Amino acid sequence: MTKLFGLQDFIFEKNPTRMELVDYQSKYKATYCVTIYRNHAFEMVEKTIKPFLDFSNLGIEFIYSDYDDSLSFYSLDMASDLIVLWLDTTRYQNIDIKLFIKSRIQDLNKRYKKHILFIPFGDEFDIEGVITYSLQPIKEKLANHYIDLRMEAFSGTKLSTKACVEISRDLGLNYLPVLLKPTLKGIVVDLDNTLYKGVLGEDGVEGVLLTDEHKELQDYLKKLVKKGFFLCIASKNNKDDVKDLFYRRKDFPLQISDFNVIQAHWDSKANSILAITHILNIHVSSLLFIDDNLGELVNVMNIYPKIHTIWAKEDASITLNVLSNYPGLLKLELNQEDYLRSLDIRANQIRQEMSNSLTHEEFIRGLGVELTLDINPREKISRIAELANKTNQFIFSYQRYTANMIQDLMQEKNHLILSISMRDNLSDSGVIGVIVIHKDQDIAILDECFISCRALGRGLDDIIILGAIQKSLELLDLQKLKVNFISGERNLPAKKFVTQHLDKYQNDPNLFHFDIPFELVKVTIKGDTSER
Repeated sequence: MTKLFGLQDFIFEKNPTRMELVDYQSKYKATYCVTIYRNHAFEMVEKTIKPFLDFSNLGIEFIYSDYDDSLSFYSLDMASDLIVLWLDTTRYQNIDIKLFIKSRIQDLNKRYKKHILFIPFGDEFDIEGVITYSLQPIKEKLANHYIDLRMEAFSGTKLSTKACVEISRDLGLNYLPVLLKPTLKGIVVDLDNTLYKGVLGEDGVEGVLLTDEHKELQDYLKKLVKKGFFLCIASKNNKDDVKDLFYRRKDFPLQISDFNVIQAHWDSKANSILAITHILNIHVSSLLFIDDNLGELVNVMNIYPKIHTIWAKEDASITLNVLSNYPGLLKLELNQEDYLRSLDIRANQIRQEMSNSLTHEEFIRGLGVELTLDINPREKISRIAELANKTNQFIFSYQRYTANMIQDLMQEKNHLILSISMRDNLSDSGVIGVIVIHKDQDIAILDECFISCRALGRGLDDIIILGAIQKSLELLDLQKLKVNFISGERNLPAKKFVTQHLDKYQNDPNLFHFDIPFELVKVTIKGDTSER
């Protein structure tokens, strides 16, 4: 495990040379296939990307197209997990380059439904239907060292070796992980010598030092909170002292309201993290743990090998550099649910207190639950895609839909995508689940069901899921149901639900009916039902 922290030091402190990056021996076998469709060389990027991919726990096989200015996409491998369009737009003369590339990408989107990453060298522009990676920040950083025209005949690209290293770093740590793997959901931070310099129990509230570097680290964590990430504390301190610290230290960018869970006591950090996963209702693999004590990190990783970690350093600028480039924290697009998520988790604590003092029926009635089922909601495609690619625990068949896939399914006559939104008297949870179902003669095939972890455990799981399935069958005018389910590494909660409620629908279609308790919850259907 300490090798992981050695890799952290190699990448973020050693500042390795290009040759050291090239000589690095990867520890991961290729489990993903990425096609590079190009008209100039990408190989210089690939040669230096291995340590960054290892830090991201990614093994990638890069497949190359021929050099193709025409963007014919001939013999394109549609089974690739990602396509990277690596284009030198300066090669095009006397044409409207933006119009040309837009039309070619529109054609590609009809054939390829997964993510497409567009990296243009030369012109700066965005194209709908792809994720655009801008080289402008690297150009500004390197200035005169951004291009190397003298070496173009040998390297196959106008980009300099320094530029290619910068690109490999950013792709390997940020863009490739977020496009190929689920994003992280929460960050757990130690306090002493991590968020500030000093030890709270020894130096006191006023004695701990907020260096400029620690202030920048806290500022960045606060930005991540605003992007919808959970922020939690796991500290060996007295809880009252911790609360007093954040109430009294007005110079701290982070305040007590920024934290979703505070685990401050003298028990093990592993137990703190276990409690955090239970409160947030998320898998430990969705958490990033930051601590300055290497022993604490190793102990936690021994118990939870899937957890993500950062070894915080005395120089907090190093910790910030790791955090700001940590795989799984990049968000390509923000939506309303990013804002709602933290509020909803805080409301969950009140719900838990209510459920402890009321009967199940009194609890549900007291919440005033409203479910909104949206039929093929095109305005929510982005949120549906995000949820499909970050849900791990309650997902039926691991269909990691992209926005293009969802859009196409919505246009299929016999397919139905039903998004589930929920609100109650305590909070608006936003879109918390999705049903993907299609009609096959007289049978409804449930292709996928995925539900946000924060919506589970309120005593509403059966009403939400079975109720949505019932409404889906009614919209398709069907009564028979068959459920597709794949047992995976983390979706045990979904497996338990299927075993309990849907087991007989897995192998053979059967008549399905569920009586939604309208006396307990309000259910609203939105969207055009005339096409179903």
